[in-house]
Amino acid sequence: MALMFYPQSDDTHKGTLEDRLDVLMSAAERYKAVILDLSSTAAKNNEGGEKKPTVPREQAAAYNWDEIARALREIRELPEGNREGKLKKSRLLTKLAEVYEVLRAAKMSKLEAVRLALISEANQLRGDASQVA
Repeated sequence: MALMFYPQSDDTHKGTLEDRLDVLMSAAERYKAVILDLSSTAAKNNEGGEKKPTVPREQAAAYNWDEIARALREIRELPEGNREGKLKKSRLLTKLAEVYEVLRAAKMSKLEAVRLALISEANQLRGDASQVA
């Protein structure tokens, strides 16, 4: 079985940053579906009750973390000089946090801390933007 990466590199280099975040979200949802399907299949096959770890050859999918890191870097480099810049950056961070929420639901519970940090940063930017006005 070939390992499928979500998202494909070709898909994430097109369009605006918001478009690429949408691609990351749809890829995260597809990745989550594959992982949860694999988990349910493994649970059905394991009737003895023993918890059997997944070995690499059974892994059907992997998330392309380079693309999510690239998006985060681009968001962090956006200017915050005015109210609109802060609100845009806050909106993009919130969208990225939603991607992390989907990935967390795909048996990656440790991503909750990253998601919370992104939401906190977005809220801080939103608060700073309202003070500037």
